[in-house]
Parts: sequence; structure tokens; C-alpha cells
Amino acid sequence: MRTLTVRVMTINEAFQLAKIEAARAMSGSIVSAELIFPTVEQLAKTMLAPNRWQIIKTMEGAEPVSIRELARLVNRDFRGVYNDVQALLSGGVINKSGEKISLPYERIHIEFNSDDAVA
Repeated sequence: MRTLTVRVMTINEAFQLAKIEAARAMSGSIVSAELIFPTVEQLAKTMLAPNRWQIIKTMEGAEPVSIRELARLVNRDFRGVYNDVQALLSGGVINKSGEKISLPYERIHIEFNSDDAVA
């Protein structure tokens, strides 16, 4: 099962993790799929807004679809879904190939600590 791990961490922590993953890749080991955000707020804005999370959940395990078909599946207007899809594409959460978009993961694991959030 292909899992995307989403984390909140500082730039320094992200660089340390990247060095570890690069060393693993160079040794021939399988590296994990990770998406790192600098703040909980950025994570929430990119992925956890209710409409965007609905898109992610709808796309889990599904075949690639057009944005128009996705709008039909989530019962929303095309323009709103289009804008959310663009944000998810920019955030690296979903992929686009031709006219179809896909979520290349069967599972998404999100981890952050309460002190990662700015009060």
C-alpha cells in the first residue's frame, strides 16, 4: 500500500530528513513519500479545508478523473473544484497527467504536534 506521510517541520528538520532519505535512495533502499509543510496553518490551508479534504477522500483508490467528473462526484460547481484542484496540485498532493488528475496514494498519514501550531 502506497502511503503519503504529511508532516509539519522546520526547514532545518526538513533538510535533515532529506539528507537521510537521499542516503537511503543512494543505497538502493525504497524511500518514503513525504510532503512537508512549514506550519500547521499551511497544511490546513492546502489540504485540510473541508472542500479540499472531500476531494482527497473522493480520489482515494479511484481511477484518474477529469476535473469536470470530479466536480460531479463531489456535487460541487466546476470553478470551485478547479480552484481546489489547482491548490492540491501546487501543494504536491495530487498529480495531473493530460486532462486527468489522480491521487497516487491509497492512504494519507498526517502527523504534527500541538506545539507546531502558532497560537
